[in-house]
Amino acid sequence: MLIYSIVLSLLTFFLGIILGYILYQFSFQQSILQVNQINSLVISAQYLAESRQLECTNNYFSFLQYLKSEIAQVGTELTYLQSKENLYYNKGEVQYLKSQYFNLEYLQFLLTKKYIDTCNYNNFTLILYFYNNNYCSTECDQEGEILSYLYANNEKSLYIYSFDSSYSNYFIQYYDVEYNITSWPYIVIIKNNNTYVFNKFVNLTTLENYV
Repeated sequence: MLIYSIVLSLLTFFLGIILGYILYQFSFQQSILQVNQINSLVISAQYLAESRQLECTNNYFSFLQYLKSEIAQVGTELTYLQSKENLYYNKGEVQYLKSQYFNLEYLQFLLTKKYIDTCNYNNFTLILYFYNNNYCSTECDQEGEILSYLYANNEKSLYIYSFDSSYSNYFIQYYDVEYNITSWPYIVIIKNNNTYVFNKFVNLTTLENYV
């Protein structure tokens, strides 16, 4: 009877591990599928951006907003996949998804900036936030929390794009060189055709002045 209980417990344990891994793989594959769908939306947005008449309509901006929300869902899933809570962490899979996420963020930023510049869409703020947890884990975490709070209270007039400077990505490396980013947190704020750069921690009060 004791042996039976032990065997049953072991089987239950291993079945739990297998089931957990299957669920993880399903979640990861769903994220990849979502990335592919968003890529299709980005291509559609790029085609629409070729037409000035279509580009300057509210429908087009609503489309950009929808695109941003879809990318944010990938970011939420990515946060879990690379967290300590994920017992099935796979570095290669996370890096692939992270690369796709940063690419989508950057392309959505370019499309939104083009819309704002071309259509004279004022009173809208774009923030590029660069972090590197190898050098600023605590400060970068605090900055990230402040930016999340700022966005939650200004969703209709603000987009925030976060990039991990420690990650090997063409777009990130381009901005590292463009702005000579050597310390973190690093924030670039774009509003009304003006660009403001902060190569240090920025408190909420200061940031609110640009929204």
